[in-house]
Amino acid sequence: MKKNYRKKVAVVVSLLLTCALFSGCTKKEESTEASTTAEAEEEKKLFSEGVDTPIEITGYEKFKGTDASSFLKEGDKVAVISPSALPTREQTDATIKGLKEWGYIPVEGKYVCTVDRTLDNCREDLEWALKDPGIKGIFCVRGGYAACEVMEVMDRNLIAETKKPIIGYSDITACHSAWNREGVLSIHASMSAAFTGLPEECAEAERKMLQGEIPSYKCAGSEYDNQGTAEGILIGGNPTILMTVANTAYDSTKLDQPYILFLEDVECDYHQVHYAMTVLKNNGVLEHASGIVLGEWIDTDPEQADYTGDSRGGKFRSVYDMLYRQFLKDLDIPIAYGFPGGHGEKNYPLLLGEKARLSVTQDSFTLEWPDAHK
Repeated sequence: MKKNYRKKVAVVVSLLLTCALFSGCTKKEESTEASTTAEAEEEKKLFSEGVDTPIEITGYEKFKGTDASSFLKEGDKVAVISPSALPTREQTDATIKGLKEWGYIPVEGKYVCTVDRTLDNCREDLEWALKDPGIKGIFCVRGGYAACEVMEVMDRNLIAETKKPIIGYSDITACHSAWNREGVLSIHASMSAAFTGLPEECAEAERKMLQGEIPSYKCAGSEYDNQGTAEGILIGGNPTILMTVANTAYDSTKLDQPYILFLEDVECDYHQVHYAMTVLKNNGVLEHASGIVLGEWIDTDPEQADYTGDSRGGKFRSVYDMLYRQFLKDLDIPIAYGFPGGHGEKNYPLLLGEKARLSVTQDSFTLEWPDAHK
C-alpha cells in the first residue's frame, strides 16, 4: 500500500517538475524570441531606413501641363529595353506580360537579353525606341550599372525631339538626368519588379502615373526633418550614379532653375555613401537645391567601412544620422527623410523633370506637383 502510494506521489511530483520545467523553457523561448525580434528591429533601423514610413496618397490630378501629350494611353506601343545591366529572360517576360495587362503593346528591343551584346547594341536599342514614331514610351527592365556609358555615346538630341518618357530607377538615374537636363519628363519607378511582387498600392500609383494621373503624397515626419516649403523641378535618384554624371552634358543638377533633389541608395557602406555625397557637395549640388527628399536607404552596412563616425563626434546611429551630421544639418532649406521610394519593398513612383512642391512640418511632409492640373 505504502509502495503504491509512494509511486503515485513520485508520478505526481515528476509531472509537476516536468510542467515547471516546460513552463520555464517556454518562458525562456518567449523571452529569447522577444529579444531576437527587438534585435532584428534595431538591426533593421541600423541597416535600412525609409522603408516603414507611413504614407498616404491624398489624391490624384490629371496632368494638364505643357507636356501632357508625353504620357501614355492604353493601346500605345511601349519599348522594352535595358540600357543598364543584362536582365534575365524571366525579368523581361514579366515586364512584357505586365505591360500587356496594363493595356499597352510592349515591343521588345533587339538586344535586351542578348548575352554578348555590346555598348553599341545598348545604344541602338535606346535610339530605336526614341526614333520609332510608333513607340510612345520606354520601359526599362532593370538597373545595375553602365547606363551612363550609353548616355555618353547616344544621340541625346533625340530626347528633346521626341519627348518620350523613360521609366525606371537605380542605374536608370543616368537616363533621368539626361532626360531632365533636356527638359523632358521621366518617371522614377519600379521596373520588372512592378509586375513581380510590388505592393498593390505602389503598382497602382505607377500604372496611373504612366497615364498622367499624378498623386499627391503625405508622409510621416522624421526627427531629422528640416521644416519649410520649397518648389523646384524634381530631379535625382541614386547618388552613386549622380556622382558619375557630375559635370557632364547630361547632368540634371546644372539646370538654370530651382530644383528639389531626391536621393536613395542600396547596398553601400557609410564609406561609399560619404564618397558620393562628398562629390555632390563639392560640386554645389546640395548647396543649390531648394529642397531635398531622402528616400529609402537599403542594406547600408555600418560595419563594413572605416568611416563609422567614431572619429567624427561619435559613432553614426544610422545612415540618416550620418547624412544629417555630415552634410545636411546646416542647409537652410526644407529636408524630408524617409520617402518610401527606392530599393525597398515599397517603391512609390515620382515624376521627375516637373515642378514639385515639398512642404515639411513638425510631424509630416507632403510632396505634390502643383502644375499638374493647370
